[in-house]
Amino acid sequence: MASAFLVLLFACLFQGSFGICFKKYQPFSWEAFWVLFSVIGVLGIPHIWCMIEVPNYMSYIRATPVPTLLAGALAGFFWGISSIWYSKAIDMIGVSLVTGINLGLSNLLGSFVPMVILGTYPPARVMIVLLLGQAVLLGGVVVLSKAGFMKNGDGAEKKTKEKGTSSSVFMTGLIMALASGAGSAAINIGATASNYPVNLAVAQGVNSTSASLLSWVVVFAGGFLANFIYALIKLIRNKTYTDYVKPGCGKAYFKVVLTSVVWFSALAIYGKATAMLGTLGPVVGWVAFNGLALIIANAWGFLDGEWKGFAKARKVALYGNAVIIAALVVVGISNGL
Repeated sequence: MASAFLVLLFACLFQGSFGICFKKYQPFSWEAFWVLFSVIGVLGIPHIWCMIEVPNYMSYIRATPVPTLLAGALAGFFWGISSIWYSKAIDMIGVSLVTGINLGLSNLLGSFVPMVILGTYPPARVMIVLLLGQAVLLGGVVVLSKAGFMKNGDGAEKKTKEKGTSSSVFMTGLIMALASGAGSAAINIGATASNYPVNLAVAQGVNSTSASLLSWVVVFAGGFLANFIYALIKLIRNKTYTDYVKPGCGKAYFKVVLTSVVWFSALAIYGKATAMLGTLGPVVGWVAFNGLALIIANAWGFLDGEWKGFAKARKVALYGNAVIIAALVVVGISNGL
């Protein structure tokens, strides 16, 4: 169990860090960046990683019933739409606030829906402690969101001439962050619903931690379509395909590859951790995964200067992180009962 949580911690480091990669990718436009990220990160790396760890991995995919594949891909498609909102919201209201809202809602839906899908319910005392941990975690997200509203208010006072525009952008970013949270939960729900090829591989002697990668291949087939098609349409419409040959674009290409590797590493390692955690892995693991990743994302936000000049809001944000840490302790206790 200790090893499982250590692996989960490693996944959280990646999950909490990839959001900062979505910033400062100039001279690429958003769509130029996103087309490449869709191809490399969402489509390419899941297949490459699976190819390395699971021999003849496509044979398990082909042996999976089509309705199961479609269900997983559909969940991925919804996630793909939400990931677009997530990246745009970061540009509007910052990494730490977007990640807080996103992971809070994702945590609630992404942990309990898989429990229903799996039909695996913990004993009453475990469920009570787990619900308590969820409540504390959501409380931390509320505190963190409060810090975001305070920050936005302070910024509006400092820039009264831009007050209307600032408020409008903030509310748009907030709505996108909320919507992306539901979509983020979809990948855990989709991965849980797509465990058929995983079970096939395990039955053939493949290590369960490696076999967990098969779920992501299914889910992100749909995710790729949503991301790539939307970004490609914008790339053509805005004629920003010239970004790929702009001076200084070498750093942007590196940023795309780095973002892709960090992003999928978080999910791949998380999948391994859930396999190690046992039957409630997709439930307890998802809560801990989101909570700790949120703290790491906030640390990056502080380091990147997102809260600079907003002393009161920054203090409230720190309180929010403290509450989230307490929630993780409660969740850890529930998994040990």
